[in-house]
Amino acid sequence: MKRPRSIKQHVPIAVAAAGAAVFLASSPAALAATEDWNSRSDPLVAWEDGDRQALAYGTAYTKEGNLKNHTFYRDPREGGHGVYTETDYSFYWPGGQGGAYIWQRCCQDQSSRSDSGLWRDQYDAKYYADIDGIDKGRVHYKVCEDQPWSPDACSGNPFITFSL
Repeated sequence: MKRPRSIKQHVPIAVAAAGAAVFLASSPAALAATEDWNSRSDPLVAWEDGDRQALAYGTAYTKEGNLKNHTFYRDPREGGHGVYTETDYSFYWPGGQGGAYIWQRCCQDQSSRSDSGLWRDQYDAKYYADIDGIDKGRVHYKVCEDQPWSPDACSGNPFITFSL
C-alpha cells in the first residue's frame, strides 16, 4: 500500500508554478494595454444642425508592436450619406532641438463608407516596433458623415495615449 504524500512535498511544486505565473505575467506579450472609448449605448456622435449624422465606439490597444483601433460605426439615419471612421496615429519621440521629445502624427486610416443602420466594424493598426526611440503612442479617432457638397460632419477627435 502506497503512503499518501505529505503537503510538504507539494509546496515546491506550488511555488514553482507561482514563479512561472509571475514570469509569464511580466513577459512582453502580457504588457499589452487596452482602452475602450465610448460604447454602443453612449457612442461618439457626429452632429450637424442638431441631428446625429454618424455614431461610433471602439477599443484602442497595443499588441505585438502595433497600436490598434477596433471601431464599430453606423448611420443613425439609415440610407443617408455614407458614414466612416478615421484613425490617426502619433508618436512621442526625440525629434526636437537637442533631442527633446515631440509629438508627431505619422499616418491615418479610414473605414469604408456605409449608409447602413447596422453596426459595422473596422480594424486598423500602425506598426511601431521598428521606430527607434519612441516612448509613447496615441490613437486619435473620430466618426464622420461623408458629404459630397460641403465639409464632412465629424465628431470631435479625442485620443488615447499608451506607453510603448
